Amino acid sequence: MYLLEGYAIGLGMIIFIGPVFFLLLNSSIQYGSKAGVAVALGIVFSDIVCVGLCYFGLSSFIIEPQHQFWIGSIGSILLFGIGISYVLKKARPTILFSIEPKRLSGFFLKGFGINFFNPFVFVVWIGVYNYGKYAYPEDRVLLVFISAVLAGILTTDLLKVFLSKKVKRFISAQRLSLVFKITGGVLIVFSLRLLYFVW
Repeated sequence: MYLLEGYAIGLGMIIFIGPVFFLLLNSSIQYGSKAGVAVALGIVFSDIVCVGLCYFGLSSFIIEPQHQFWIGSIGSILLFGIGISYVLKKARPTILFSIEPKRLSGFFLKGFGINFFNPFVFVVWIGVYNYGKYAYPEDRVLLVFISAVLAGILTTDLLKVFLSKKVKRFISAQRLSLVFKITGGVLIVFSLRLLYFVW
């Protein structure tokens, strides 16, 4: 029961359309599945860190207004910088959907950084963790529940990656340029919104 419930909650996270969603799709479309998977793994790893902070009782430290301000400010700067880079980026006449393995760590770090420095992610995880702790007080069961939530999130992220793989064959250089600008604009809007909420 708790396994299925946790997995369902993880799948339900697909309704949250945040900055990592656009980063995930754009990376998958431009550089292919490996880059998208690297971003997805970065997102999930940051979620694991959030869960660890909740487990060790640091959630109260994170949600203090002063700390929220600095976490949110760092996240806003990251989002704004990546957003500007996408807006200014030009699509190549010939689109290459390959990437060197050594560059995958950069995509992992992008996924981790944008997700981790978003205070809203902490709020969601604090809620999920507290619910799990209340519903399943036994540590072993709680661990399985949280692991199932993480598995559900990873499933939805990987689904987005592989759906992007189906779409990319229809994207020309002109359309890719438009995708860059839309992605960049969305990330900039999210950065300003995040800064507004933590200011």
